[in-house]
This record gives sequence, C-alpha cells and structure tokens, in this order.
Amino acid sequence: MKNDPKDNYEELKAFALGQGMALFGVAPFEPEEARSILSDGEGNDLPFAISMGVRLSRAILDGICDHPTLLYQWHYRQANYLLDRVAFQLSLLIQEKGARAVPIPASQIVDWENQRAHLSHKHVARLAGHGWIGRNNLLVNPRFGSQVRYVTVLTDLPLKTDRPIEGDCGNCRACVDACPVGALGDTPEDYDFRKCFEKLKSFARERGIGHYICGICVRACPGKGCTPPR
Repeated sequence: MKNDPKDNYEELKAFALGQGMALFGVAPFEPEEARSILSDGEGNDLPFAISMGVRLSRAILDGICDHPTLLYQWHYRQANYLLDRVAFQLSLLIQEKGARAVPIPASQIVDWENQRAHLSHKHVARLAGHGWIGRNNLLVNPRFGSQVRYVTVLTDLPLKTDRPIEGDCGNCRACVDACPVGALGDTPEDYDFRKCFEKLKSFARERGIGHYICGICVRACPGKGCTPPR
C-alpha cells in the first residue's frame, strides 16, 4: 500500500476523471454528518469518504417543463449506472493497493417512507468541497449548480482531504419559483419533504415514469446567480 496521501489522491482522481466523472474530492468520513446508517462492518469505521460527481445533460434538463420526461428518466438511470460502475472500479483499484473500500450505491433507498439511502451523498459531497446545500435542499456546485449526481466510496487508503467551500445561493430563488408544490423556501431548512415526496409519487404514477424523480428544481439551478466561493 502506498503511504503518500497526495500520490494516492492524484492517482484516484485521474482514474475517476478518466472514467467520465466531473468532480472528485475526499473528506474525512464523519458518519453523523453524512447521516450514515451503515454498520462498522459495512464501512462506517473507515476514515475517508471519496465523493465523485457526474454532470447531467443540460439539453435533456431543458426538456423538463412542469414534469419529468421519459428522456430524463433514462438519463437519470444512466447517470446512476455510471456512478455505480466507476465507484465499483475505483474500489477494486483501492483493494489492489491493500486497503479496504466500500462503494455506496448512488441511488439505493433503504427507508422508502423517509427516502433515506445508506448515507447522504450530498452531505459527503459538501464535506469534500463540491458545494453548499442550497434552497432546493440539494448540493449546489458553483460551476454546475445542482445538475450533478453523486456517489461515495469509503476507504482506509491514506488520502489527502479537501475542505468544504464557502458559498450560498445569494439572491437566486430560481428553484423556489419553479417548484410546482411550493416545497422550497428561503433556507434549506424550509424544505417540505412531504410536499415534495407526494409530488414525486404523483409523477411516478401519472406520467408512467416509474421512479420518484422530478428534475424541475435541478433544471432551474445551473449555477448562474449563485455566489461562488471566494
């Protein structure tokens, strides 16, 4: 196993970007901050969290008006497949170096009522320096807005870590104005999960989408109008 955290970081980053990832970062893994429900045997005891993000297609998002489209459904699924594949491959690379690695699925729900996954990828991504939690209760990246999906790999391979960035949505309220059910407000804490979830269920049922997806606030947040980190 290599013991140089910087070399390990650069090697893994180069691999991830070469596989189509747009964002790569590492954070000290803080299970409470990441809202992890993993056991120690599943990786909760590992010290580092690698966060990778893939950018969504602006053209496909532009096709969303007041409901998710079938093309967006396909694109959403393909983004998750790519994230899971790269996370799996990265974990194999880490294992070859003699370290432990646990890839966490990009979109596997384990608590359907509360729509919770094994951990919160957006909170890991925030700790890894990819952005801040915006008014839409999603991660907002200064360059890509919320038009990114994320995946996490937990590991004990020595890695240099990134830091959370300073930033906020400034005066931008594009997501608030776009939300069809008024589930968003001035702060992330104003997010009304129940209103949002009921609309997602409606979309899945009435539009033949078959997934709890929307995309409306994602489309509304391309990064423009957001205050970049200084």
